Amino acid sequence: MRGRIIEMLFISAFLVACSTTPAASVATPSMPTAPQPTDTTASQVATATPVVVETATVASDVATPTQFELPTSTPSNADAPDATALAATTIALMPATATPDASGLTASLQGDVIVVALSKNGDGQFFATISKGMMENMDAPHPLTIYQKQGSTFVKVTKYDFTNGEYISDLELLPNPDQNHALFIVHGGVGAHSSFGTVFSFDGKTLKSALETHSDAGGGALTVMDVNGDGVQDVIGDATDYYVFCYACGVRIYSDTVYSWDGTKFVEQKLTASNDATIQKGIDYAKVQRWNMVTKLLPTISAPTTDTDKWNVALLTHWSTIRIPEKDVAFPFLSAVYYGDYDAAVAMLRAVGAKDAANPKGKWFAGPIADGIDVATDTSIDEFRVTLFDNVVQFTTMALTQDDTVTSARFLRGWAKTLVNPRDPAGLKDLQAVATADPFYAAVRDAIVSR
Repeated sequence: MRGRIIEMLFISAFLVACSTTPAASVATPSMPTAPQPTDTTASQVATATPVVVETATVASDVATPTQFELPTSTPSNADAPDATALAATTIALMPATATPDASGLTASLQGDVIVVALSKNGDGQFFATISKGMMENMDAPHPLTIYQKQGSTFVKVTKYDFTNGEYISDLELLPNPDQNHALFIVHGGVGAHSSFGTVFSFDGKTLKSALETHSDAGGGALTVMDVNGDGVQDVIGDATDYYVFCYACGVRIYSDTVYSWDGTKFVEQKLTASNDATIQKGIDYAKVQRWNMVTKLLPTISAPTTDTDKWNVALLTHWSTIRIPEKDVAFPFLSAVYYGDYDAAVAMLRAVGAKDAANPKGKWFAGPIADGIDVATDTSIDEFRVTLFDNVVQFTTMALTQDDTVTSARFLRGWAKTLVNPRDPAGLKDLQAVATADPFYAAVRDAIVSR
């Protein structure tokens, strides 16, 4: 950890020495991926810089909530003069560096300032600003500030010291049908791989964190898309396991969490028991990770009539889709297992023959993950094999708990257990139970018993 801190301080010091005065980035809301900011510098602006007032006296107490004019499908960015003025103010209010560089940089920031135009009410347009990049002091907060433009003057409404990340990568406006709140997302990360996404809610006076998600990936902890097709963007938190073997191995169990905005907060959407027998069958498949069966079932489901079932079908569709094995995956065998397609996994073992399939170090361990490795002699993947067998047992057991007639799942469970220990009684029992169902199953059993 101490080495990591020293490394980051060195990088930060180097970036300060090489940087110029940060410019304003004007971010646009783009669905479903994070927006690409447009840099706006003071040299591009011919008009006079608007005045920024630091007194927080924007909204008066009223009986009814602020009514926002929501962003349209073609969002309007902050104008260049507004963005430049607010970026300069954000930088000026940040702590000074110990030694300003030759260009006069005085803010302890390695990056730009993002300025985004939010919604507006009768008093004027609201803006959000946040420092982008990494702070020279990694423990220093990134100031997230809300301003309102009243005439030609910017009035500071409120500020939130964002302390949850080493760096901020972007700010994304989230269109929504709620006229009492503006929602926007702060994207950022910590370290080489971890990332986060935080959704903030602003009602004209109060700024608060409404939802925060984290991911082991280097980006994409939080994305937005309309999951249930109601025309409203939902928020998706990444829950993928990126470390099945190792981060760089490319073998992953894809998963996520879906949230929808109910007007005051985000609500996690989950599969809920259904009175529709076909939908409930799909839910039962999903609970035991048989996503291939969910995919086959979806076309037979009649149009749902209740909001609960609409969400059920939407979630089944979304989650089964992200589990479909992609082409050229790092380890096709495990991708098939995670999808619940045990027939496809068995087919990959058939392709190498019973003798090789019965060998723990056989060529069945294939795909990009094994490129450049002699699977018969290289011990570097021994730990991977242990993880592989554990995963196969875990997933097939879930499927067999629901339906013990899935012979391919029973074969794979017996295969995994006996490749670890050829005398494993439970594994031998599984292999014996399916030996008469398929000559290949019997041949693998015989080859394992003879080891």
